[in-house]
Amino acid sequence: MQNTIYIKHEIANVINIAKIITIHYFEYGKDYKFNGESHDFWEIIYSDKGHVCITRGEHEFMLEQGELVFLRPNLYHNICSDGKHAANVFIISFDTNSSAMRYFEDKVIKIPDRLKGLISQIIAEGKSAFILPMPDPKLRELIPKEDSMIGAQQLVRLNLEQFLILLLRHEQQTKINNQLFTSKSKFDNHIAAQIKKLLEDHLFDKITVSQISEQLHYGKTHLSTAFKKVYNRSIIDYYTFIKIEEAKRLIREENNSITEISTILKFDTPQYFSKRFKQYVSMSPKEYLLSVKVD
Repeated sequence: MQNTIYIKHEIANVINIAKIITIHYFEYGKDYKFNGESHDFWEIIYSDKGHVCITRGEHEFMLEQGELVFLRPNLYHNICSDGKHAANVFIISFDTNSSAMRYFEDKVIKIPDRLKGLISQIIAEGKSAFILPMPDPKLRELIPKEDSMIGAQQLVRLNLEQFLILLLRHEQQTKINNQLFTSKSKFDNHIAAQIKKLLEDHLFDKITVSQISEQLHYGKTHLSTAFKKVYNRSIIDYYTFIKIEEAKRLIREENNSITEISTILKFDTPQYFSKRFKQYVSMSPKEYLLSVKVD
């Protein structure tokens, strides 16, 4: 019997991440300052909340919320708060020789909402794969967790590669939505995004699921199911989460007392605010303030 001949196709790698050097998620106080550095690998800085001052070579600029800057190897760079506002920043550094990365050299890009979930996945898998204590800008080596979930390190790399490839497609104005979501998923994403916007628009007052249902003209069960599917948390849980995140920012800015922050964010009482804060942050508001104070 004659053997059938098959041709094995070698997969082309557009972007291949050889090594991950550091992963950070920083919650900067309003007076944070870094000393600046340069190194022989790539670095990405993403402003998740607020804005930060970036020095890139001899050029200084403000990195706005939702923007990402690429720092090519051996380029001097620095980061600091603006002296008035707290900010949350994701930073990852990595080694790659892929020629496609040349496109990103010194680019500042506004990240589309549909790709922000991949950043969250990179952070989540990073926490699963490595020991990431309180953010330390002096961290020089990732220490693997002995009890990490299977494949966590590989998923950090794969999620980062996917993010970069999809971002490259986005920059080249290709239609990636059709390749990522079915029509049902698109609809759920649309509804969930509307809910998310309503919650964020009512950050400093109160809105209920019933009120959201009335405004969007969909049943509460349908809205809750779609939101949970997209964001993996309930509507109320997310609403509390963003209020606590805003509370953390206000605490770091040190312009209001804990009681005033509780009132600003429309918690029923300061005691209830402190209880919910501790549930989400694992420390009281006062303990959190002490943990982020600049030495």
